[in-house]
Amino acid sequence: MNESTQTIRVKKMPNSSSGSVSCEELVAENAHAINQLAELLVVLPGKLYRQTFGAKKQHVIGKHVRHIIDHYMAFLRAVNGRSTVPLDYEKREREERLELDSHAACNRLLAIINLLDGLADFPQNAPLTMEHLSDGQRNDVTTSIDRELVFLASHTVHHMAIIAMLAEQGGIEVRDGFGVHPSTLRHQRQLKNQMAKIA
Repeated sequence: MNESTQTIRVKKMPNSSSGSVSCEELVAENAHAINQLAELLVVLPGKLYRQTFGAKKQHVIGKHVRHIIDHYMAFLRAVNGRSTVPLDYEKREREERLELDSHAACNRLLAIINLLDGLADFPQNAPLTMEHLSDGQRNDVTTSIDRELVFLASHTVHHMAIIAMLAEQGGIEVRDGFGVHPSTLRHQRQLKNQMAKIA
């Protein structure tokens, strides 16, 4: 991965009204969340990025960010080598530098956005094989690129909500919509539009 400093691109959330969501829209949802996280890392003090929270001192913003990155990297490895490399979220790199260095993590997030952009033109329901460990045995599970992009968006937003709480405990103001699921943002827009029509 190229760790050089890059400019954070702001992407608009998709506004699909049809029954199905395209791969391009799913990529945009993920890119939107990752952009938000990268923007936070730019202003987050390094000390706070590494600070431990909680009675057991096990909550660390850097660890949540690294965990998010690991999931995207596992997904991208599988997509780029679809015929030979199954998706396995348990085989994560757990690169400690990304837990400790917010600049390196930010650059990695931006690199992930660039890689995700290459998936926008994939056909819907492009098949993907995932390895799942159950009762000590590894089994192949059939999934799709779309399905995993849906999972990754939800997974990322879930951890961002935790990151937001930790950042606020450390005195950093987190912008509205950070760590809010795309479906919630769409719902809020619909309500706002309905209220505007009533008024």
